[in-house]
Amino acid sequence: MNKLAERQRDMKKFFKKFNFKENGKLLIGVERECFIVDNQGKIIPYAAEVLKYLPDRTRFGYELSACQLEDRIGPVIISEVRNALLKNERCIAAVENKLDFRRLHIEIAPEDMPLDIFPDPSGRYQKITKNMPINILLAACRVTGTHIHIGMPDYETALAVYNIVINEVDRLCQLGDGSKGERLRIYAQMAPDWQPLPYDGWFGFYEMAKKKGFENDPRKCWSLIRISVHGTIEFRMFGATKNIEVVSQWAEECYRLCKEAMR
Repeated sequence: MNKLAERQRDMKKFFKKFNFKENGKLLIGVERECFIVDNQGKIIPYAAEVLKYLPDRTRFGYELSACQLEDRIGPVIISEVRNALLKNERCIAAVENKLDFRRLHIEIAPEDMPLDIFPDPSGRYQKITKNMPINILLAACRVTGTHIHIGMPDYETALAVYNIVINEVDRLCQLGDGSKGERLRIYAQMAPDWQPLPYDGWFGFYEMAKKKGFENDPRKCWSLIRISVHGTIEFRMFGATKNIEVVSQWAEECYRLCKEAMR
């Protein structure tokens, strides 16, 4: 196989990792992370038990830390974001009462928090953390955030929008900051390549993915704005909050930026 054919084959594999849909254009997804605590406010590795009572994996899921819980909405239109978040709240509140735990929406956990890893059935988390230095593991477990997804209809639109909205990363970091920058400073210990960079076409994106080591798994791109496998532009800089109105405002801002970038 010559080099051109080899490059085309590899690019085709890379393309297939991204699920863009025309009918997903500008639809919203939100992922909210939080810590699980007992009645004394102590962070506990209880996610596996909680998720037994929240079986819908499109709405509730796990993170690397067994002390964290994630709830998700979407894809929904922008006007449905608030109600979808409230629906998740009601479900989780019922389980809180049943199992006698609480959620804690703080951006940074104490340094003495448990470092239990969620027993990911795919083995991905176990592989990621196998040789991870303890300080990096602690950084990964201590921070929680809110991720906003904005749906993209196709590859070229996604890249064009991405290259525009990354210019807003510093402003969005300030907008979503509830810890005077400390959460992002800790995040940078785990992900020194957090700064999103522009890509010169999809081949340039692929070359950057090879350079950074995420060509086989784009989820390993840790930049604060990224083109995600879900066929979205993902904004990852916002902190954890229990305030649904604030989350809705973040979603509206990301939606606005992407919609304007499409013009």
